[in-house]
Order: sequence, then structure tokens, then C-alpha cells
Amino acid sequence: MIRVDSILFSNVSTAIQRTANLTGGAVRGLPGGNVIEGLKGINSFNSELAEAQKEFNQGRAQSSLQRVRQMEMTFNGISGRWNSMVGSIIASARQGKVNLSLQKLNEVKNAQAKMQQLTGPVNKTFRDLISALDHAVSNEGHASDGETMSDDDAQSPSSGTSEDPNQTTDENSSTASVPTPPETPDPNLLERFAEKYQYGPKLKIEAGADRKARIRPKIESGQFYFMNGIDPPGVVRVREVQRQSIVIYDSRHAAEASIDAAELKRLLNAGIWLLEPK
Repeated sequence: MIRVDSILFSNVSTAIQRTANLTGGAVRGLPGGNVIEGLKGINSFNSELAEAQKEFNQGRAQSSLQRVRQMEMTFNGISGRWNSMVGSIIASARQGKVNLSLQKLNEVKNAQAKMQQLTGPVNKTFRDLISALDHAVSNEGHASDGETMSDDDAQSPSSGTSEDPNQTTDENSSTASVPTPPETPDPNLLERFAEKYQYGPKLKIEAGADRKARIRPKIESGQFYFMNGIDPPGVVRVREVQRQSIVIYDSRHAAEASIDAAELKRLLNAGIWLLEPK
């Protein structure tokens, strides 16, 4: 078990700040006036991490964990947009849509590789911090009175928190009663996945005999899902199902993101479909 230490917060902050400047300098002279440089919009992370650390020190581990998870999603969004922009330049050059010399194209590719070397440690330090906070929440009884619940375990109807992302809340929950349309999205939205996959069942929240509402079909690691609530809507793969969150991978942005229970409920309302092989 990783102990929550101040160095974990510091490691995240240091790793993020290193992404502000691209090793070797920016790549300029690109078509359309594009400039490939360090990540923008990361200045607020230092203060956010300081607040998260303060909340943990004050005994609010759950609040600290949620704040850190949100920061991870925000950072992945920033790095994802950077990768999308650079990937678009490389693809356009290969397809002859823009006039880019071989030397300049190599500079762009090198910049992409250097950024991956910078963002890799950020993802690692985030996971270390989140893992430590997750353990702290469990040990201190912040999650469902400290009890570890499996998908088939009953939970007190008075509790509003579930440790299993597939088990959400009781049958009287407003989330469980929200009607969801049965229609499937446009198959074209599956993009390259449409060659091998098709829309399967839509994930729904169903109440069991124990009066607990669970997600059916159950979310499983390694499966592909279409999420209508992400921007833009698209296909993701579930990398890991944790007690209070899921970790997804978005290949379009080449980035991982952690989705907590509250965000997952929002995405379920917007529509999530399991993808099945054709």
C-alpha cells in the first residue's frame, strides 16, 4: 500500500510543470502558422494540488481524491488536444494536404515523441497519488462506512455511496428512475471501429432484489464502449474497473482518464453502449 505523503503531491506538480516547455524548443514555421510547443493551461494545477493536499491534511480524503481525479481528467484533456493537433499535422503532411519538408516533418515527429516522454511521468505520478488516496479513503471509512462491497453484496439503503461503479445507489435514486431512450447512435460515429464492431446493449441502471441499483450489463475491463456524453462522442476502452471509478483509454486523444461515480452517472444518462463484434 502506498502511503499518502506530501512528496506524492509534489511529484505530480513537478511532472506537470515540465510539460510547459517542449524539450529542445518549439517547432515553428508550420503551415497555417501552427506552433508546436509545451502544454498550455496547466498553470492552475499547482494551486489545485495544494488545495487537494490541504483537504487531505484536514481529514477530507474523499474530497481530496475527487479533486485529484478531476485534475487528472483535465490534464488528459489538455494533452489529448495537443496530441490531436500534432497528429493532424503529421497526417496532413503524409497525405499531401500540406506542403511540409521531410526535415520539418521529422521535427514534428520528434516533438511528439518528446511530449510523450514528458506526459508519461505525469500519468504515473497521478496514478500513484490516486492509488494512495484510494487506500486512505477505504481505511478511514470514507467510502460506504469503510466496507468493501462486491457487485453482488448488499448495501445499507441509507448509504448514498457505492464502492463498485457497477453498483450505483438504491432503487429510489433519482438516477435510477431517469428514463433513457432505447435508440442507438449513428453507426458512422463508430468510425474505424465500425469495421469490426456494432452497437450492443445500452447500459442501464436496474434495481436488484436487495433494492440496490446496478449497471447492467456490468462494465468490464478490456471491453469497448461508445460514450455519447464525452466530447466529442466516441469509442473508448475500459482499462480498469476500480471500487469507485473506472479508467478508460481514448485512442483518438491517446490518453487515459479516470471517471468517478458521479461522472459515470452523468455519462449513463447521456448514453453508453457496449460494442459487440460483428
